[in-house]
Amino acid sequence: MAEYLGDTLISGSDIQLGQPLNIGQIVESILPLTDAGLHLLDGSLINGSGIYSDFVTAMADVATDYPSLFCTEADWQTAVTTYGVCGKFVYDSVNNTVRLPKITGIVEGTTDLTALGDLVQAGLPNITGSFHVFGNNYISQVDKYSGAFYATYGASGSNNYTASNYGTSTHSPELTTLDASRSSSIYGNSNTVQPQSIKVLYYIVIATSTKTEIEVDIDEIATDLNGKADIDLTNLNDAGNIKIAHNAMPSDTYVDLTLGASGTSYTAPADGYVSISKVVGGDWYYLSVDLYNANNVMIASIFADCYRTSPATVFVPVYKGQKFVINYSAYGTTNWFRFIYVVGSESEAS
Repeated sequence: MAEYLGDTLISGSDIQLGQPLNIGQIVESILPLTDAGLHLLDGSLINGSGIYSDFVTAMADVATDYPSLFCTEADWQTAVTTYGVCGKFVYDSVNNTVRLPKITGIVEGTTDLTALGDLVQAGLPNITGSFHVFGNNYISQVDKYSGAFYATYGASGSNNYTASNYGTSTHSPELTTLDASRSSSIYGNSNTVQPQSIKVLYYIVIATSTKTEIEVDIDEIATDLNGKADIDLTNLNDAGNIKIAHNAMPSDTYVDLTLGASGTSYTAPADGYVSISKVVGGDWYYLSVDLYNANNVMIASIFADCYRTSPATVFVPVYKGQKFVINYSAYGTTNWFRFIYVVGSESEAS
């Protein structure tokens, strides 16, 4: 059973290093990941069949333990339409589906489990400031300006006041100006509300195995392997021993070979048998098959001779790639010269 670990974050490189992942883990990566067991948090609908059944089953359990992580389909659609994002899952027990959160932009950490997936709406600090206006159409003191407001004085003449010489003059400033950056330096740094950030991809693990749609439990594999033969074949049952013995027997599949001059060498195309029969033609002429090992050293010679019209026949086993040489003095008709595949190597016949 897959285990859900909440919003655990790991780097994308862990995928490459083969680190184990659990259903429901969140993977952030600056590179696109193509593992079918991962899915972008893009709001897709995941069907609980095939390789994704564990994910949907796990989310059903999470919906019971952490209901605040889930919302209705209608609420999900409203959030995406209004804000472009939704941090909640939607579990549909009738159709056995889970809709993923749609997450873009800034993701904020929390230690409050009840707040997981909550949307924190955009906000800015308030802009404040003031200035004091008297009834005689002049401002008595420059220091009455505060916060985001300030005075823009005349460009020349008697209206060109400064903070040091401006007092109770009947001349008033030409313009009162608002500059939010005087209240907070964050204003003016962007054309929109944008904290400093780096964009990455957020994936969620929705399957732990994606080679096929048959999910295999490792314990079942171990149990199954216990019934298989070991590398020494010491635990074969009677049927297994019979099968191995049968695989070494001549099959019905063979190829006819062309007999060359005496001393011609040949190479066995598979495990099988060399069978040759040739009429001697004279008094006690012979026929032999000489076998060589991988070091080109002759290791055996199977010899036959016969009288006049009688055939000399040799039948000898060879292994795939083994060199064998046909030597003969018999000059009568060649009845056959063929390579016969063993049952276990029939599939190698062309």
